[in-house]
Amino acid sequence: MVFAALNRIYAGIINPPPAKKRDDAIRFGLLGASNIAPIALIGPAISHSEVVIAGVAARDKTRAEAYAKKHNIPIVHSTYEDLLQDPSIDAIYIALPNNLHYEWALRSISAGKHVLLEKPSCSNAAEARELFTHPLITTAGVPVLLEAFHYRFHPAWQTFLARIHDDPEAGNVKNASAQQYLPKGVILNDDIRWRFDLAGGAMMDFGTYTLSCLRQIFKEEPTEVLHASFRGLGTPHSSLPEPDQIDQAMSATYRTADGATGTLQADLAVSGGWPLLPSSWTRNFPGFGWPKCEVELDEKVLKNWDGQVHAVQRTVILWNHLAPSVYHRIDVEDTHTIRAGDQVVKTWKESHQEKAYKWPIGDPRRNDEQEWWTTYRYQLQEFVNRVKGRVGSGVWVDADDSIKQMEAVDETYRKAGLKVRPGSDFKL
Repeated sequence: MVFAALNRIYAGIINPPPAKKRDDAIRFGLLGASNIAPIALIGPAISHSEVVIAGVAARDKTRAEAYAKKHNIPIVHSTYEDLLQDPSIDAIYIALPNNLHYEWALRSISAGKHVLLEKPSCSNAAEARELFTHPLITTAGVPVLLEAFHYRFHPAWQTFLARIHDDPEAGNVKNASAQQYLPKGVILNDDIRWRFDLAGGAMMDFGTYTLSCLRQIFKEEPTEVLHASFRGLGTPHSSLPEPDQIDQAMSATYRTADGATGTLQADLAVSGGWPLLPSSWTRNFPGFGWPKCEVELDEKVLKNWDGQVHAVQRTVILWNHLAPSVYHRIDVEDTHTIRAGDQVVKTWKESHQEKAYKWPIGDPRRNDEQEWWTTYRYQLQEFVNRVKGRVGSGVWVDADDSIKQMEAVDETYRKAGLKVRPGSDFKL
């Protein structure tokens, strides 16, 4: 198991096997010399025969040149607009600060480029509605636009959802939780994530993932934010614009029209919680925690005969949904109960664990994927399929989904007593 995990890390992240590029490969340009692009696109593109990372532009051309040299990118442009006007570029990857997503997605589409847009799609719901309902986006034959919720494209996440929504022994969702943590100190005090004017905050970072997870689990939109609370930045960040409006961590609970509830925890600077040590010793130490989604389903009646009822109640947990190619596990536990009226005749538990690094054998989605494919590699595969007009796995993030995602983010901020993140003045 350890050897398999190391192989997946090596082939999927450290040294992806290079693929021979096709003549009709999609040529990507990068807006910004971002830290996430090597993991999210540059690395996955190496193993894809239909993707070439062809160009980059950054506000600092010297930085862009150094970035291009490091990642073997042949073209460096002086400005973002120059990159968009380059006829040799087919698609744009946008990993700029959140407040620039709306403007440069519109500019890219206007220039006829396909767009892979890092989450969150925009600074707020108003921008998301303007972006995804713009005629440039909704007209037939326009370029592809995808908000990059990469975790959704991996078979592990889709298998997890199937155990909730598709199994005959699965009842309706009753309670759910999604959590993601980053140790204290990983994000420095001057990071853009702490900038209100750049649409920063934990809810705009890890919170977008946990909220997206809950919305997928619910299979319907939450109708109410029952509770939302945040932990602020504190004095080290007091020189930043409106530091009192930034959430370093967010906790929120939602309810759907069917009465299901879901709680998210998103923390970009978790501390303490070390096992076997007093909390007073470790409260200022970096903390740790696995990304985790857990779902409790309502009891479902499987059989009703001669005055007896056989019912089952299911709980499903997915560990490490953000990086399942490294390691993940899906725990399924079914509690069976036989009742005669109000009397419990018999009860027992059945549990099993699953892993899904590839689509199952015989599944029409199964193609040439490898166990070491990361969530980003699966996402890139579907992006290429959509651009090429091919049928893929069927997993996608459509315009309505992206709009409703930002509506829920805005409502969370309002419930927490914080301002909705500021948008752009850009108009096209």
